[in-house]
Amino acid sequence: MYEKFVESLLLFGVLWPLMSVPVLAVKKIRAVVLSLVPWAALPALLAALFVSPDTFHLEFPWLILGVQIGLDTTGSLFLLGSSLLWLVAALYTKAYFPEEKKQVSFYSFFLLTMAGNFGLIVSQDIFSFYLFFTLMSLASYGLVVFNRDNKAFHAGLVYIVLVVIGEVMLFVAFLLLAQISDATSFEALRSGLTNTPDKNFIIFLLFIAFGIKAGVIGLHVWLPLAHPVAPTPASAVLSGAMINAGLLGWLRFLPLGEIFSVNWALSFIVLGIAAQFYGVIAGVTQRNPKTLLAYSSISQMGIMTMLTGFGFYLPQYWESIVVGITFFALHHGLNKGALFLGVGMLGDTNRQQRYALWFGLLIPALALAAFPYSSGMVAKYLVKDYINYFPTPWSTLLGMLLFVGTLGTTLLMIRLLYLVRPSSTPFGVKANVPLLWPWVLLLGIILTLPFILEASLELIYKLSPLPFLYPLLVAIVITFVIGKTKKIKNIQPIPAGDIIIYYERILFYIIKYGKKLNLVLHCYRYFGFRTRHFITKLSNTITAWIQ
Repeated sequence: MYEKFVESLLLFGVLWPLMSVPVLAVKKIRAVVLSLVPWAALPALLAALFVSPDTFHLEFPWLILGVQIGLDTTGSLFLLGSSLLWLVAALYTKAYFPEEKKQVSFYSFFLLTMAGNFGLIVSQDIFSFYLFFTLMSLASYGLVVFNRDNKAFHAGLVYIVLVVIGEVMLFVAFLLLAQISDATSFEALRSGLTNTPDKNFIIFLLFIAFGIKAGVIGLHVWLPLAHPVAPTPASAVLSGAMINAGLLGWLRFLPLGEIFSVNWALSFIVLGIAAQFYGVIAGVTQRNPKTLLAYSSISQMGIMTMLTGFGFYLPQYWESIVVGITFFALHHGLNKGALFLGVGMLGDTNRQQRYALWFGLLIPALALAAFPYSSGMVAKYLVKDYINYFPTPWSTLLGMLLFVGTLGTTLLMIRLLYLVRPSSTPFGVKANVPLLWPWVLLLGIILTLPFILEASLELIYKLSPLPFLYPLLVAIVITFVIGKTKKIKNIQPIPAGDIIIYYERILFYIIKYGKKLNLVLHCYRYFGFRTRHFITKLSNTITAWIQ
């Protein structure tokens, strides 16, 4: 009986937020529903804590083409981090929007996005994953444009265009995978991808489709546009939970650990390093804390992109590497979410409250800077350990780049703490007890995280803290030197979205001169033919499965 109850939590974790949305429309019971909605992520959190990985698998052969849900080790850690952050953000939202009307409006998009996020984590087949991934992507548009001003709509437009591009590419990739594998389970799909001659084309589609969510350099432009305009609890889950969905997509469907590919390894590693450093360079020029945190997310996701590339170059070590990627995602999601929620409370507060909030922000900031005995120390050590698998001189070069990247992250955190210093202009909303306690709870989890996971606890006792202090000491010296330079204050911040202006110009010229060049017509004919071709194959495949 106990086992069935625990297993039902996994299904209920997805259904509760999903079913809460239509119930919110019933005015007679709305007050009761609004008191329960902030706890909508609790079943998923309990499932992550109590459902043993790789022991639970539930099938619904009558639903769509056969839906399967389950939880493996990777999914368990992703669900743990995501459900924790969604729970804290939902509790935070209750106090962030005191008016019932705004609560109903915000929670409607918030819950749909949450259900999509949880659903894609527990999905074990291609159709349910695509359904929940699309639900999460489209519903989160409502979170981005929630404030309904010009900046919000501009950010929403950029976001939704990229989402549609990603969804189309993902649909084509999944269609090809299903046709090749003649199956819908993840293992069969990866096996089919490994053996097909079209694997490079499919890997490219998957890289772009999930790379948009993961903030890959060049596809990152929606992040610094969306975070400053979205409400604080939305920013927390966008950067802390949703961005990890792209990473999880790579881990689920790419043939990592199964094929050796120097070209794909080099592509992921180079783009990951580029994102890591570009996020720092663009971030330190910012004056809006939320924009700075968006660029910090791009930088941190660059490290995870680089680690994903390791799977193509070091397939024999993939089982070890995926553990480090998953822990890094958990560490980054919780700490980045805590920073967003903390920054969102820096409103019109008195001096004592500002100091208290500032010291609270110091905890996740130091963790991201890999301070000794933090989750960041464990995460950065694991990355350094995987770098040692490379032959020299590449291991030396990557180790140096990792040190410089950690130094850059530390500089970003120093810049953030300077922007939100107690004497600065108030930012966000006024802190109050209902806002404060979920955030304090999250800070407590962050402090204890490296000590409650068995693998990280072993490393905590094993590692010397001194090497992890070097980036912090060097960053403090650099900050002091830069602070003495008066001209540094005249540097203008890189516009949020940075290269989006070039994309918009290219789109303008395509629209303006497309007819003269017959470009639009050729594109329509080509993609129309390809779409009809794929849909015909999908129809034939579905018919065969049904028979």
